[in-house]
Amino acid sequence: MEKPDGLSWSADMVRASAPIWRLDDVVLTLPKGGHASLPHEGVRPALDATAAIVGGRVTLDIAAGTPRTVQVNLSHATLTAAALPAPEGDAAGAPPPASLVPAGSYPIEGLSITVERPATPPADHTGTGLGLRVDITNMTVPPVRSLGTKLQRLVLSARVQGPLPAAPTADAVAPWSKAGGTVELDSLKLDWGNLHLAANATLALDNNLQPQGSGTAELSGLDNLVDALQDGGSLHGNQAQWAHLGVALLAKPKADGGAPTLKLPITMQNHKLQIGPLTVGHYPDIAWR
Repeated sequence: MEKPDGLSWSADMVRASAPIWRLDDVVLTLPKGGHASLPHEGVRPALDATAAIVGGRVTLDIAAGTPRTVQVNLSHATLTAAALPAPEGDAAGAPPPASLVPAGSYPIEGLSITVERPATPPADHTGTGLGLRVDITNMTVPPVRSLGTKLQRLVLSARVQGPLPAAPTADAVAPWSKAGGTVELDSLKLDWGNLHLAANATLALDNNLQPQGSGTAELSGLDNLVDALQDGGSLHGNQAQWAHLGVALLAKPKADGGAPTLKLPITMQNHKLQIGPLTVGHYPDIAWR
């Protein structure tokens, strides 16, 4: 099966079942696993995914003939990202273009994605047009000192506020943004080595339809993140020493005896993602169609 945007998936066997009293509640099982691929576009590399065990559930809006809730569960999956092709005309030896996902193969023990639409579409930006939940367990990632190669858990819960744009194009997204449309990141929890993060944020689009936002994060094991940023070249000279000193002075021990934690603001603007004074990542422009 292939969609117009190039997303395709295949499986040797698909089973669908629904109780006679709930024909709108369909359970899907792919006993031999499945395969999906997405072609390269912009800063997104070509992606290829396989899973040994695949299951799902779809709740249908019978009157509209469309899905209301879609849940996909994968076990023993592998995500493979290809290297981005060099732009035409680039000089030999030029550095490769920045990619949203570094080239490589990433085994994942478990992945669950749930997308939900409300029974009644929202009239304005105060209502939810789409809900999203992602739960990843034990994903192998590129090695980072102090953090390791195993991301133990990533759980994300978010809502798209306002009537959904009809298509991912600038003409469709601009009115949604101008009417107050936002993405509410209700919860983001990350466990990576000894780094533990819990965050929430509100994301929007600026006048150029590029992401911006702000929120708060509570972290423990922040020293490990400082070491990782120093290794990656984001912190220079004695900046890492000052950052370690700041963590030692400001982090507060938990009442239950857990690791000291620190609450910091999150900002996302001008292609930079910052936690407090630390720039933890950069993101490319969204090239709307």
